[in-house]
Amino acid sequence: MGRSCRRARILLALLALMLGMQPSSPVLTVNAVTPAEACPGNGGAGSFRGNDRLVMTYLYYWYDAASLDEPALALRPPTGQPLDWRDQAWHRRQLTDMAEAGIDVALAVYWGDRPTWSTTGLETLVAARQALVDEGAEAPAIGLFLDTNLFAEHVSNDATLADWTREPGRQLLAEQITGFFDRVPPCHRALIDGRPLAFIWRPDTEDDHRLRFDEDTFPWLYARLEERLGSRPYIVRERTWDVRAERSDMTLETDDVFEWGAALNGPRFQGRTVALGPGYDDLRLEGRPGYHRDRDDGKTYARDLRTAVLSGSPWVLLETWNELWEGTAIAETEEYGRTYLDITRRYVRLFHQLGNDHPRDGVVDLGNRRADYLGWLTHAWQDLGTWAIADRRPGAVPLPEPQEGVGYFHFVLPLRLKAAEAGPVEVIVEYFDDGEGSFLVEYDSDDPGVARGGRFKQTAPVLFEGTGTWRSHAFVLPDPRFARGQYGGYGDFRIRDVALRGGSGHVFGRVILRTAPALRPVLLEPGTLTVLEAASPERVDLHWHEVDGAAGYVVAMGPVGVEATSAHGYSGESRSRCGTGEGWPWEWHAEAVAVGPTCRLGKPASAPPGLYRWRVTGVDAAGAPLGEPSNWGYLLAED
Repeated sequence: MGRSCRRARILLALLALMLGMQPSSPVLTVNAVTPAEACPGNGGAGSFRGNDRLVMTYLYYWYDAASLDEPALALRPPTGQPLDWRDQAWHRRQLTDMAEAGIDVALAVYWGDRPTWSTTGLETLVAARQALVDEGAEAPAIGLFLDTNLFAEHVSNDATLADWTREPGRQLLAEQITGFFDRVPPCHRALIDGRPLAFIWRPDTEDDHRLRFDEDTFPWLYARLEERLGSRPYIVRERTWDVRAERSDMTLETDDVFEWGAALNGPRFQGRTVALGPGYDDLRLEGRPGYHRDRDDGKTYARDLRTAVLSGSPWVLLETWNELWEGTAIAETEEYGRTYLDITRRYVRLFHQLGNDHPRDGVVDLGNRRADYLGWLTHAWQDLGTWAIADRRPGAVPLPEPQEGVGYFHFVLPLRLKAAEAGPVEVIVEYFDDGEGSFLVEYDSDDPGVARGGRFKQTAPVLFEGTGTWRSHAFVLPDPRFARGQYGGYGDFRIRDVALRGGSGHVFGRVILRTAPALRPVLLEPGTLTVLEAASPERVDLHWHEVDGAAGYVVAMGPVGVEATSAHGYSGESRSRCGTGEGWPWEWHAEAVAVGPTCRLGKPASAPPGLYRWRVTGVDAAGAPLGEPSNWGYLLAED
C-alpha cells in the first residue's frame, strides 16, 4: 500500500491542516463538484453489467509539489507536467491516459474525511472527469478503494472505534464510505448492475491497529449504506478478511473478493478478479525489509498480463496506476516514459478479443517453466523444484518436504479452464522412469468420504520401474471439485513424488490437464500469445501432443476474425507447407498437413501485425477427421 513509507509525510500534512497552516505549495483554483450538485449535462455514467470484462486500477491522488522532495520515491513523475491534487489538469491527464490504455474503472484510493487532499482532491477528480465528458472524451468511471489506514488516527484517539461489532465503530465505517459517494455523484460512479462499486482494504492499519468484526459486520454495513445511498453497494473485500475470519470460524459474505500484493508476488487470483503489477521496489523506504521485484524491461508486466488475459478472470486489477514510493506505477514516469501504457493497451485489447475463448486443455512444462491456461503455483521458490536434464530433455525435480520425505508440484485451474459441467477430468503426467519409488495425484474432490473435506483425494500410485526412458501416465479424476480447496484457496491438485530408501526425487516434464477428456491433440508450443516480429521472416515451429491412431494432422492457421477458406488440407500446396517451411499466407486462413506432431511453417518477410490462431485435427489413414480438433492457440505478431 505504500504505507509506512509515507507515514511521516502524511502525519505532518495532517498536523499542518489540524493547526490551520497553509500548504507549502500554491493553492490552485478548482471548480470542484459539491455533494449537493447534480450531474450537469451528460454525466457519462460508468454502468457495467455483472458479467462484463473490466480492467481497473488503483489511482493515488495525494501528490503535490512537496512530494518531489521525498528522497524515498522509487519512481519520479514525468517532468514538465503538473503534479498537484488541487489541479484539474493533473487529474485530467491521469484519466485521459487511463482511457487510452483501455482502463474502465479508476479506483480512487480514499483516506476518508480527515486529510484535505482526500476530500478536496476527490472533488477535483470528479470535476476533471465531468469536463472530459462534456468534451465528448473517454474517461474511466470512479470506484472507491477504501484504504483502512485512514482509521489509524481515529482509533488512536478513541480505541472503541476499532470495534466494528458495535455501533460507534460501525457508524464510523459507514460514514467514511458514504462520505466518498457524497463527493462522487451517481453519474461518475462505477456501477455494477446499478450498484456503486466499493473495494475495502484489510481489517487493520499500518500502525498495527486490528479492527474487530463479526459475521454481522457486512450485513449491517450493506443495510446502512443502502439506506444512505439509495442502492445496495457492490462490495469487494480484501482476502485478509477471510484469513482473520477463518481463525475465528467465521464465514464472511460480500459480492466478491480480491487480494493485494500482486506487484511484489505475481498474479493473485481471488473470486472474479486477477490482480497483477509491473514490479515492486521499497529499498529506499525507512523501516521496510527492502523487498524488490525486478521489472525486467517490461517483461515482468507483459508476462503477468498474459497470464491474466488467458485466465478467464473477468476483472483485471492493475496494481497500481501511480504509486511512486513502492515503484508499482504503470502511469507515465520519468524513468519509463509511456512504455507501460503501451503494454497495458496491447494486452487489454487481447483481454477483450479472447473474452469468448473457452479452452478445454491446459499445459505446464516443468522443464522450461512455461504454462498455458493451466496454472503452476510458482509464487514461492520452493515450488519451482530443481531444473534437470534427463535423456536430453529438460524437466524438474520437486524439492522434498523436510518432514515428509516427499516432494510436490502444485497446480490450479484458471477460470477459463473450468469445466462447464461436473464430470471427470484427465491429468497426463510425463516423467522420467528412473530409480525407485512412486508418484500420484492428490486433488480437490467432491468425495464426502475423504478426510479434510475431500481436498486431497489420492489416485492410485504409479511405480517407477527404472527403464531409463521418458513415459507418461494419464490419471482420470472422476469427481473433481477444483474449488481451490488446497492451501487455503490457492491449489486444485498436486503431484506427490515419493522416493524410496533415501533416494532423490524424480524428474517430471509436462503436466497436461484435459477438462473434457476426448480424442484430440493438445497444443504444446509455442505458448499462447507468444510474440513474433511481424517484419521478420523467421520460421514458426508448432508442436502438439499426439493422438493415438492418427495417421497425420491437419493444421489450420490464420488471423483472428478470418474464417477458413479451404474445405480440407490435401491440396499439393497444403501438403508441402509443414515439410518445406515455405512462406505462409498469413493474411488469410489456410491449412497444412503434417505426418507427425510437429509442423515447421515459414513466415513471409512481412506479416500484418495482429492476433493469429492455429488449431490441429488428427486424421486417419483415409484422411477423415479423427476425434475432435484441439484448442485454438494464439500468436501475436507485432512491429
